Amino acid sequence: MAKRYQLKPIWKFIFVISLVGITLIYGYIVDHSKKSDKDDNDLNIIEKITKKKEVKKKVNLTLVGDLMFEGLYLDSLTSGDDPNTYLSMVADKYFKKDDLTIGNLETTITDNNKLKVNGYGYEFCTPQEVIKGLDNNSVDVLGTTNNHSTDRGIDGINNTIDYLKNNTNIMSVGSYKSKEDRSNLRIKEINGVKVGFIAYALGMNDFGKYITNEESYRLGLYRNPPSYNVITEENKELIRQEIRALRKECDVLVAIMHWGQEFHFEEREVDQHALSRLLNEEHVDIVLGSHSHCMQPIEWYTGSDNYKTLVFYSLGNFTSSDYSLDGRAGPEYVKAYQVALLANIDLELDDNNKVLFNKINTEPIINYFNKDKKDFRMIPLSMYNDTYEKNHYMYETGLNKTYINNLYSRIIPDEFR
Repeated sequence: MAKRYQLKPIWKFIFVISLVGITLIYGYIVDHSKKSDKDDNDLNIIEKITKKKEVKKKVNLTLVGDLMFEGLYLDSLTSGDDPNTYLSMVADKYFKKDDLTIGNLETTITDNNKLKVNGYGYEFCTPQEVIKGLDNNSVDVLGTTNNHSTDRGIDGINNTIDYLKNNTNIMSVGSYKSKEDRSNLRIKEINGVKVGFIAYALGMNDFGKYITNEESYRLGLYRNPPSYNVITEENKELIRQEIRALRKECDVLVAIMHWGQEFHFEEREVDQHALSRLLNEEHVDIVLGSHSHCMQPIEWYTGSDNYKTLVFYSLGNFTSSDYSLDGRAGPEYVKAYQVALLANIDLELDDNNKVLFNKINTEPIINYFNKDKKDFRMIPLSMYNDTYEKNHYMYETGLNKTYINNLYSRIIPDEFR
């Protein structure tokens, strides 16, 4: 019978100790590995949370009113004025720093062939290099429906649309070449925020001479030619339908409205108040108003469901140069005609995509041209020094910083100044 081999006591002790050591080391490795994985997971969570906080849906908008390029300014271009200089001061302060600059183009654009350039007699057709100057100075969106949209008939409408689309980075809204074009939503996406645009006007100077009922799609109008006296339920329903289609696809909705009465500092009930209620009911966020050629009040319009709409009843002219108005308005409005209002707005979407207005600033902008009717510049009030003030062509008529500040404080509520 074979003899069984037995470990000596000392080797038994060493074996047991080794086994225990291996078990402890294995346990440590497993535990440390789990802990390391947990730490990595925690780190990933922290990184994800940090990244989520850093990606905020914010957008900065600049709003201006009517852009009209009248005869006096066009004459200065033939004398050597640079079309890029006109907006450079305000562009450097606002347009080139914001996300979107928005205004109303109150002119048609020439095709450099049969559409005659003109800035006199309140019939406007503007050279292409002037419009290119807007593009070069970071203007992004222009409303193109207003009482001057048909100053060059259907050709003027079409060429204005085509030039902006094919030669600039500027989006147009409010005039259209076809029903299909009108159904295309106007949306700009910035920093993850989709900003939608829609535009309507009170009518045309020629009372429907060029726009038949069959071609009513060409312009966004809230009243029907030829009388324009009533906003019908049909008009309202069309506006509601178009806004609802846009509202579904955008986060922020801006309506560019050419409305109200020329040369009045106060808004009126018949269209400005009535349409503000309709726009608020459809959850428009911002209303950019124009047509009065002078600034009008700003207010929050709050509907029955507590939705808030920021309404700029009129930002006045943005560019202009008429210093007489051919007797159509008194001295007060001739001066106010040269003072634009600019609004700069910081917006943000919260976690529920609700629009938050973080900051709203406004500043008067002076249409400057010197005593020789040259050197046209748009100058922010904060940069309007004594030299500019005293060399303005209209300084002797009382267009000075005191007048501008008094006008601004009288018309614009404290919370927006």
